[in-house]
Amino acid sequence: MAPLISKKVLMITNIERGEINTFLATASALKAANVALDLHLATFAGVQDALPEGVTYHQINGIPMSEALQKHFLRTQGHANFPDSFTREPGFVNTQQAIKDAMSTSVPYTGPQMVDVYTSIVSIIKDVEPDLIVVDSSMAAGLTACYNVDAKFICLGPTSIKEFAASSQPRAAGLWKFPALFSGFSYPVQWHQIPLNLFYAFSQVRAFKKDNQRKDVQSYLNAHCVIRTRADLIDNRPEDVKILVSSLPELDYPLKVPAHIIPCGPVVRAYAPLYQTNPKLAEWLANGHTILVNMGALVKVSEAQAFEMAKALKTVIDRSDQHSEKKRVQILWKLQKKGKYSIYAPECILAHVLGKEFAFDRVRVVDWIQPEPLSILQTGDVICSVHHGGAGSFNEAIVTGVPQVVLPAWADNYDYAQRVELLGVGRCGNKATKPHWASGELSREMLDVLMGDSAAAIKEKAIHLQHICQEKGSGAENAALAILRECNLI
Repeated sequence: MAPLISKKVLMITNIERGEINTFLATASALKAANVALDLHLATFAGVQDALPEGVTYHQINGIPMSEALQKHFLRTQGHANFPDSFTREPGFVNTQQAIKDAMSTSVPYTGPQMVDVYTSIVSIIKDVEPDLIVVDSSMAAGLTACYNVDAKFICLGPTSIKEFAASSQPRAAGLWKFPALFSGFSYPVQWHQIPLNLFYAFSQVRAFKKDNQRKDVQSYLNAHCVIRTRADLIDNRPEDVKILVSSLPELDYPLKVPAHIIPCGPVVRAYAPLYQTNPKLAEWLANGHTILVNMGALVKVSEAQAFEMAKALKTVIDRSDQHSEKKRVQILWKLQKKGKYSIYAPECILAHVLGKEFAFDRVRVVDWIQPEPLSILQTGDVICSVHHGGAGSFNEAIVTGVPQVVLPAWADNYDYAQRVELLGVGRCGNKATKPHWASGELSREMLDVLMGDSAAAIKEKAIHLQHICQEKGSGAENAALAILRECNLI
């Protein structure tokens, strides 16, 4: 029997949930597929306990992306939340401002901060001497290092096909057919909106080129390197670099997929069943049909918006009670507050709306869901996932066959709201009020998904796409196979 050929692979990623979970899932699949692989993972502090067995950890020095963003916002606007332009209704003036603000977040570090992260990554690469680097496609410092060292690399991330393929579509469709960033337009862009969509698309290019934040950091790094970002993977990609995405053509806009983009399918981590990790929550979920409301870690909800959500949920519960269901509808709501306000106190406006439901344990409001959302969705007890349009939330609902209601908050969240409706697996719950929501519109869309004329078709399509993902194979395993091919191990 021929000896196993060992190759050394270094994975480099941000530590934020979407990115690190994609890399941990792929790392697990790599070790399962090839035990002889010498696998290394470099990221910021805090992930050591989650590493798969046999993976060597390297800590990246400096501050992670989320902390850099907060510090950037504090420097530029006096608070650590996302810019106000992100949370205002799309329109001519605000869309341009939001685009400008978004461009400055591609490299939110100061010059010294960027140097710390970049030099740490370069040092790790030199120490490991990998045969292949797998770098986070959204990590500017990682991309910059890979572009500037003599090492073979490919990219991986919780990204869609469109993010890297739209610009290469026939007849320049990326400019006029697909909604521009923060435009709020639907797909395909209506003919009368095309001129404005083109204007926004060119505004994005201009804003990126003129971004003083990136220019300031570049001036500090001139002695070291040229900064690279995700935009370089579109406009300045080395010919042999492939991009692995956490999607499938069946889950995205209609697109011609370039050969260098490898659709792996949703890359999600495997978790122990909920009844093992949190038996009390599993028991509560089994008592009814649950709506999971999870607006992610970054969306902060004001008391006024929480009130609108509470009224919408109350309407859905009351309407469901009118139907002869065997199980009650109940709500698990992860609420990240913007400002200070009470939830359960009698004087709170939320308690005025949901007091009865709180008393009968039909609505649970928490600031953090301890089990992973995917393990909750996998119970089969969740009938609808209400979320902000993050890639992770979308993919987790897809692989579990759960209908979705999306309340897009900013940027690519609008894309995922479009995908949900385009694919027929749910609704956008705030078309008239985005990026906020109103109880009337939200409850109407939720009821349509749950018990309206479209409900059966939506559930059927959600199950159909779940089956497609199962037929195509695990996204993590597909990503692992693509990496092993790059190493000439299969």
